[in-house]
Amino acid sequence: MLFEAARAFEEENVLEGILACRFNHKKLEQTLNLVRMYQARLNIESMDLVEFSENFIEQYATDHNECFRITEKLVRRIGTTFTGSTKLFRKFCPVVRRKLDGTGNVVPVLDYSRLTHRQFHGQFFGLEAYNNLVQTLLFEISTFFYHLVTTLALCKEMIRKEEEVMDDDKRLREIFEKSCDEALRGLRELNDALGQIKLVSESELRQRRENARPMKEWLSCNYHAHDKKWLIREAYLHRLASGSQYGLDNLAAILWAKNPEWGRKVCDIIPKLDSLGIPCKHSKKAEQEGKKGTFDAREMVYLIKWSAVSHMSNDGKEVIDEVYERRFYEHYLKANYNGDFLLPSWQAVCRERKYLNEHITMEKMAECFAKHLPEQTKVA
Repeated sequence: MLFEAARAFEEENVLEGILACRFNHKKLEQTLNLVRMYQARLNIESMDLVEFSENFIEQYATDHNECFRITEKLVRRIGTTFTGSTKLFRKFCPVVRRKLDGTGNVVPVLDYSRLTHRQFHGQFFGLEAYNNLVQTLLFEISTFFYHLVTTLALCKEMIRKEEEVMDDDKRLREIFEKSCDEALRGLRELNDALGQIKLVSESELRQRRENARPMKEWLSCNYHAHDKKWLIREAYLHRLASGSQYGLDNLAAILWAKNPEWGRKVCDIIPKLDSLGIPCKHSKKAEQEGKKGTFDAREMVYLIKWSAVSHMSNDGKEVIDEVYERRFYEHYLKANYNGDFLLPSWQAVCRERKYLNEHITMEKMAECFAKHLPEQTKVA
């Protein structure tokens, strides 16, 4: 109702309201100051809403998840602005609204205010006949209602888009997976991912499995209903559940979330690196630790690219995710390889990776490592 009333605003209604309510100089100044105060509040809220709305739809969970959920919660978000808006309408009600219809009910302010009244006297002499204070008030009110309509239109559009996403199963799943990636990327140690979050017990996991709802229903129900801390926990559990079907441990389930079947093949190769004939070089450090040598850093870059740890985006485009690559090398590879050779340092791998990323495509580097593998494990 407020949106429709503000959108239907006409300047003549202000002049009609001034006459009907018999504004004197003092009341004109008071109203002008109120309008300017409401305008300042609206400017602050609208800037926040514009910035927030840019990525709101693409976030599955947000710490501001109630902003556009329903109109009632939207009013809570910018309640002071709306309160000011309705007070402004009340300022232009000529008499007390109670018992006007003989029932004892209060007539709604938006119905009775002269700002929405459609029967006004024609202004024979035009706006020039009024003093500067009236003209200034008219300008400020016009500006306020213009910005109010713009802000409310943005909110209504975001509510529409939110409902649109909830009805699109494919897009909702893509937003959820992307949000899970972003939530888990921010964690330094995936093995300790739930250190700051309460772990679920076996009984709770069992209860979840028994009472599990279809994924489509679950995604729609929880979209924009929780904060980001909730998403970290759910993303972690979701990836573990998906990876466990392929025998992946916790870290592997996160690293190969988009392709757990391929992750299983990579995991099977890691303990067998010694038998693949990967080039290595002699080093004093390897000799001191009783190793036969150190794997060549370039070959390790090839291994990283071949492993394909979360390097495909939801739309299938090629991306380089250095966070996941480093986790694969420093945490998974070093924890699961116990052969006769040393792994080069991450710094040495980075030097080679920087050069290779600029000159060789990801596919070519994957093929370079695949040459060491038995035919059935090569990249298709």
